[in-house]
Amino acid sequence: MKKIFTALLLAVALVAPALASDTNLELIPKIGYLFSPEVTIDNNGKKESFSSDSAISVGADLFFDMENNFFLGIGLVWGQNHKVDSKSDNKIGFTNLYAAIKYKFLVNGSQDDPCFIYPLAQLGIGLAGWNYSGPISNYEIESGFYWALGVGGEFKNIILELIYGCDYGKQKGDGVKSVDLSYTAFRINVGYKFNL
Repeated sequence: MKKIFTALLLAVALVAPALASDTNLELIPKIGYLFSPEVTIDNNGKKESFSSDSAISVGADLFFDMENNFFLGIGLVWGQNHKVDSKSDNKIGFTNLYAAIKYKFLVNGSQDDPCFIYPLAQLGIGLAGWNYSGPISNYEIESGFYWALGVGGEFKNIILELIYGCDYGKQKGDGVKSVDLSYTAFRINVGYKFNL
């Protein structure tokens, strides 16, 4: 809970200056498709990785136009729980709360129909979700740090993004020591920008 509170404070601290100024707001609801997800367990340097099934995600970003096409924002995205390994019934998924930045480059288009591309970065917390049917009792995954990098494009308010992200956590349960866990995936997002 302390990590969640810290992440919320960080997000608010980053966007608060924008709220106090006269800026344009962008609300971008989006749906995503996660491909090539992988879970890696690190037990004192001994790593074991599992390829996971693809999944969908839904979320939204709220961006503030700071000046000269530099945008600062916050976002929330929910990821569907999906199988860690096709041979097991164990599932994992993350909900990410983050602060984000992007910088838009005008590529083509008129004043009425501009086309932009942009690099973006996200930094926040990943809240783990899971379904576990193994032998460990009281199994859980502690939530942890989240980061992502990507590129996006915008044309006529339609958003298309490709993002690579990583969630960190700890896996634990009764009778076993806590071990580090990381979850990586590529994500394709499709969204629509509403100017507020």
